Amino acid sequence: MSADALEVPAAQGQTWLHLREGRRLTGPNLLLDGPGAAVEVEITERGQTLEAIAGWRQRAGDMAAALGWQVVTASRLHASGASLALAAPIDVLQTAVELAEWAVIGGDPAVALSRLQALRDAEAQPRLLALAANAGLEFLHDDEAVTVGLGAHSRSWALVDLPHAEAAVIADLGTIPLVVVTGTNGKTTTARLLARILGMEGAVVGLTSTDALSVGGELVEAGDWSGPGGARRLLRDRRVGCAVLETARGGLLRRGLAVRWADVAVVINVAADHLGEWGIDDLDAMAEAKLIVRKGLKTGGLLVLNADSPPLCAAAVRLGLPDGPYRLAWFSRNPQVHLLAGHAPCAWADDARGLVWRPPNQPLETMALRAVPITHAGRAVHNVENCLAAILAAQELCGATAIRGGLASFGSTVADNPGRANLFAFAGATVLVDFAHNPDGIRQLAMLTADWPTTRRLIVLGQAGDRSDADLYDLAQAALACCPDHVILKESLHYLRGRPLGEVSAVLAAALVDLHVPNSAVALVADEDAAVQATLDWCQPGDLAILLVHDDFAAAVATLAARGARELTSPHHDSR
Repeated sequence: MSADALEVPAAQGQTWLHLREGRRLTGPNLLLDGPGAAVEVEITERGQTLEAIAGWRQRAGDMAAALGWQVVTASRLHASGASLALAAPIDVLQTAVELAEWAVIGGDPAVALSRLQALRDAEAQPRLLALAANAGLEFLHDDEAVTVGLGAHSRSWALVDLPHAEAAVIADLGTIPLVVVTGTNGKTTTARLLARILGMEGAVVGLTSTDALSVGGELVEAGDWSGPGGARRLLRDRRVGCAVLETARGGLLRRGLAVRWADVAVVINVAADHLGEWGIDDLDAMAEAKLIVRKGLKTGGLLVLNADSPPLCAAAVRLGLPDGPYRLAWFSRNPQVHLLAGHAPCAWADDARGLVWRPPNQPLETMALRAVPITHAGRAVHNVENCLAAILAAQELCGATAIRGGLASFGSTVADNPGRANLFAFAGATVLVDFAHNPDGIRQLAMLTADWPTTRRLIVLGQAGDRSDADLYDLAQAALACCPDHVILKESLHYLRGRPLGEVSAVLAAALVDLHVPNSAVALVADEDAAVQATLDWCQPGDLAILLVHDDFAAAVATLAARGARELTSPHHDSR
């Protein structure tokens, strides 16, 4: 279509929309089932919301049609504005961002079309599109490379040196067993446990998490690899025979999923954390964001959900799950939950038998909680849930022997599960080191330690600067569930995120005062290392110190060792 023939309305109503940012969507996401572009906008006149969004969708859709693209637009309102999206071919996503932004900002349509046509032609990769169309397999792409197949059955090409589709040898390529794990809390533990179980049958397991990327249990690189970039890097490694991808909310919302051929997707739970970011204002929205993972399931794949998570249950009804050619499985700590009735597979826990799971067309399997170290004989309720989720995912890919072996061999040690309820003995006291960073996570630690016999209790508290004052108040309130006699407030130097140094601690201190914690029971320290040292200085025989570590787990463990702390390798209730 020529510029003269383009009939795009000018900027009527345009002053109601103000552009915040645009971004590429490289895979299935909250707004679209495939790639495209999204813009975040502020709507300055809420009374004109529907008209403003309709105008954007018309301008964006007409311009997309003029570029020869299939017209698919989407919108989603939230407290601070709206998210608007436009589907686009995978090889011209930056052009799509420019188009989506123009539809907000406005301007002469003919001039814009000419500019966008030039951008499209410069960005276009016909070989990329042809390879994607002919692959018939998982297809991974980014700014550097293209991969057909997964792991051991994959082949990659540099983006600047793509073969013609007919010349690409893909007959020997294929998929590998693949699990995607998400949730507010517990996703790292569940992913690590799954990797242990799948490795029991001799597979070389690749694992991405918020802590590291590893292959076959060997560290490839430390850091947060829970986004689509980490997934692509792992799945291009030809050593990988099966893969477990911890998948965080941020990557799902900013870029979308990297994969579309997963065997299993797991959503462990939904709780309050990061609310107010990327248009996610409440738990209903958070549940839908986590459930993006269902869009990455292959036909016949399994979506595993927690029946004890009310936001997930509500979202399942609201979205009509299963809403595609996949299956649904539920787990619960309560065997009477109606969602389990008649379902196979499903899994639950009960006092008599411990972990119970129902494989399709097979007898029930059970395993006593005392035989599963990570559950602390059932006291670690959150890890009971993590185990149930891992069981349902694992039984799709391996046998009961591997599941039992993985559950029995995986504990709360630094070697197995660093940063998750790791226990140390120091000067007659017990130090529990954990990554808990939101109210729900802290309440889980309170439940775990509630019946531990202690003389005094301490908790170290800190938070990233991008949480609101209300979020910080909720964190302080949750900390009181641990019944602390003393609270150490630390600054997280790696996560100031816009707040000046000392402000987070000051807000937390004010919250504790409001919650009737005496000033004498609160200490402020400069950073995490100072918090570790202050914790050890405080410890006396019979004490329990809950040391929440967020900045540098390895450094904290090194300090503990240097001060003479000794790791406890068996659950606390068995070590007394």
